[in-house]
Amino acid sequence: MRRQISFCTRSLSAILAYTVFASDCAYGTPIALEAAIQAATNNSPEIHAAEARKKAAEWKRTEFFAGHLPTVGVSGNYLAAKKYVEMTFNMPGTTRPSTIPQILPSTNWIASAQLPLYDGMATSSRVDAASKAIESAESEINWLKFKISREISMQYYKAIATHALLEVAKQNLKTMNDHLKDVKLSKKVGLSTDFDILRVEVQTSEAQAEVLNAEDNVAMAQIRLEELIGTSSNGTTSEPLEPTGYLPQIGNASEQLAAKSTTTIARDDLVALERRIDGLTATYQAASKSYYPRLSLFAQYQYYNNQNDRFIDVDSFRAAWMSGVSLNWTLFDGRSSSAKANQIANDMVEAEALLITKRNKGRTDAELWRRKLHYYSNLSITRHNDVAKSEESLRLAKVGQKEGTRTTTDLLDSEAELFRSRANEINAQIGAIESLINFEIATGQKIKDLY
Repeated sequence: MRRQISFCTRSLSAILAYTVFASDCAYGTPIALEAAIQAATNNSPEIHAAEARKKAAEWKRTEFFAGHLPTVGVSGNYLAAKKYVEMTFNMPGTTRPSTIPQILPSTNWIASAQLPLYDGMATSSRVDAASKAIESAESEINWLKFKISREISMQYYKAIATHALLEVAKQNLKTMNDHLKDVKLSKKVGLSTDFDILRVEVQTSEAQAEVLNAEDNVAMAQIRLEELIGTSSNGTTSEPLEPTGYLPQIGNASEQLAAKSTTTIARDDLVALERRIDGLTATYQAASKSYYPRLSLFAQYQYYNNQNDRFIDVDSFRAAWMSGVSLNWTLFDGRSSSAKANQIANDMVEAEALLITKRNKGRTDAELWRRKLHYYSNLSITRHNDVAKSEESLRLAKVGQKEGTRTTTDLLDSEAELFRSRANEINAQIGAIESLINFEIATGQKIKDLY
């Protein structure tokens, strides 16, 4: 039987259930789980950073791909002052040397083009590395969105649970206060003693402390939820956020996981790390080809005036052009390229070691939370049955007190046990939810839709 606990209801029937619904008298601004997840995704600086890395990688790929394309440029210069280089030589049949200036164009316009033909496939490797970086950023974005959605869900239901525990504590305090009044009245007619009054007063003090602790837990749960959503830092809300909904039942998920002996790890953060390693491999290949020759086609066209100094004298301009094949081969660069390649190789080793570590930890965490989920799921059933037993025990204690077979101490013990059972039931249920969500984070797979 499914029961409900209202945040603001003070009746005993509202406290008997373990499923919590928000009421109209919420403490702050109501927010649904879907809205909380969407707000956290929009406000997450981690996601914004990952999206920026993706865009940077896209532009980096465009930059590297330009190595396959021709480059075309135009330049021009005008000599305002000059002293020509002089060339001295002896004319045939004379002993007197002659000197003539090496005339340079006063105005010169140059258009040039170059088309790469071969660079040892280094450009292709750089383009491939940038593509892997884009895939890595996409996987990282997917992982962050998934992780944030699960973390928000966990904190959201923890906040609901703290409200439920607060209502249990308040109802316990109200019962203790009513019972204290009854005991004091009973003492006046000789049915109770000072021992009974002192015992109830001690339990009332404990109930008051539990209420204060529960109120602190509610406040901190809301603060933590707002922190995850991002509203606590950007000042988008002036009132605390109040979660709505109920604590979901996860019995089916527990049964499915309990039947599994092995767990599959399919996390996007591991995929992102794999793509990063692939990108480092391609970058290493590009760096290792630095000693390959570079071959390209080139062409140049000049439109110049070397007859006078007037840059607008069109009739004095002449044209010249040339084209050919260019070869550039770096034979020694002080081992700069080798150092860069070795640096990338060590980055690859580090990334591979990190990937192995994360995979191993993911498998360990998944097994841990799978077992915890199985434990808390069974514990929730046990705690639910304990509530029913405690209710029956309290009923019998009340009947026995009226008949004179039970004492005030017996009644107090039964009431305290009932409220402990209700709190334990809620804690067991939130423990199962936390175990399920942590299992989903460890494996990267959504097992059950919680909203």
